[in-house]
Amino acid sequence: MARTLKSVLPASKPSRFNLCLQAMTDMSCELERSSLDAIFTTDPGGKITSCNRSGGDLLGVDPERALGQSAWTLYAGGWAEARRIMDRLRADGGIRNHLTEIVASGGRRVPIALSAHVLRDEHDEVAGTLGVARNLTDLRKVEDELAAKNRFMANILQDSADAIVTLDAEDRITSWNRGAEQVFGYTAAEVIGASLELIVPPELRVGDELRRIDQRLRTQGSVHGYQTERISKDGRRIQVVFTRTAIFDEAGRFLGSSAVVKDVTNLLNLERQLAQTEHLANLGELAAGLAHEIKNPLAGIKGAIEVIRDSRELSDAHRDVLRDVLHEVSRIDRTVRDLLSYAKPRPARHTEIQLPELAHRIVTMMSQSTQDGAPLVTVEARGGVPPFTGDESQLEQVIVNLLLNAANAKARRIAVSIWYDTAEASIRLEVSDDGGGIPEEIQRRIFQPFFTTRTDGTGLGLATCLKNVQYHGGRIEVTSRPGHGARFLVTLPLVCRL
Repeated sequence: MARTLKSVLPASKPSRFNLCLQAMTDMSCELERSSLDAIFTTDPGGKITSCNRSGGDLLGVDPERALGQSAWTLYAGGWAEARRIMDRLRADGGIRNHLTEIVASGGRRVPIALSAHVLRDEHDEVAGTLGVARNLTDLRKVEDELAAKNRFMANILQDSADAIVTLDAEDRITSWNRGAEQVFGYTAAEVIGASLELIVPPELRVGDELRRIDQRLRTQGSVHGYQTERISKDGRRIQVVFTRTAIFDEAGRFLGSSAVVKDVTNLLNLERQLAQTEHLANLGELAAGLAHEIKNPLAGIKGAIEVIRDSRELSDAHRDVLRDVLHEVSRIDRTVRDLLSYAKPRPARHTEIQLPELAHRIVTMMSQSTQDGAPLVTVEARGGVPPFTGDESQLEQVIVNLLLNAANAKARRIAVSIWYDTAEASIRLEVSDDGGGIPEEIQRRIFQPFFTTRTDGTGLGLATCLKNVQYHGGRIEVTSRPGHGARFLVTLPLVCRL
């Protein structure tokens, strides 16, 4: 020590206390060299009477400079903490691993674990204290790093887009992250402590699905890639894939499990849509081939009937029959052409399109070719509508079919509005009419191929509109109330990958 224990011994005759200090003095040099902890002695008034090298390092001063300093002023809690420690020492004779902080040189706060004992003389009076202080700075740093890593991992688990759930041995929910809240709609407060059966469909409860999963967990330790169905708070059926892992204690007892659940409802819907699209594509190829095979014989039949009709006298009653046959053949021919156009459209040709000009041209052409009593069609371009790249023929089909659809709804007025939406960087085309409107149950089906409410329709007009709009990366929406007309809104992105 910087000041040996012998140097603080009183000069009077040896006492039990002095003999104790003398015994400690004999070990002080070895203790100074080997101890990594700070060792202090104080007099009854709390002044430091000895300090080893580690003590000086702890305080950030030379050990000699620590002598005579009041140890009580070193506590971060001040005199109040010093009095509490001293009261405990007097009452219990010592303290062990008391966690506190001291204020070192320069105001630096150092966390320590303090163990101290009272030194008494032969009259059992307090003659001083002996304290050992362990610097916890490195330990606290490790603890802080570990806590930060734990918080980081906890945040990852809590904020995961997938549902992460832990369960006890009876399948009661013990934790529920934000991903689970988003997937199932329940908050953690609503489900903690509840049975997992809360989100299991009734038929799967009857089928003991949870019991079978529990048996596999206990015997195999985990269940991977299990696909099943669950129920959200609002009653929706959710398709999920989950992995559950068993949790065992050191004795091998089953404590519960953790589960990572992924909502694959949209993915499965996309897979079904893809399969349906592939199926429709195959049907389209078949329809295109069939339409092509029908088209040529149909032309021959139509020509033959016209020859037969023309060979009859004008007064012959069979001419009317043949006229009706030709009308029906023409209907078949239009249906075949529509089917061929939908199933096997011509290759796209991209040009710069001025949509207002295209709409004006179509409306003018249709107005000239329609008969009296046709609806009044107006075209309005609001503000500047920029040009964009697209297939003019496809967009012409969209406008024509929407106008024909409105006219067939017995509309008296049809309004075509075109404007540029700066917020979405998209061009809007709206076709609205004052016709009979579309019932809600029909609105969900009007874009399906071959669905029609008309006796003379093919059901391909609006389906073609949808296909052409989607080709341009856009969307088409309909709003309507029976008796209040209909409104079709086409949205086309200004820039899209064609």
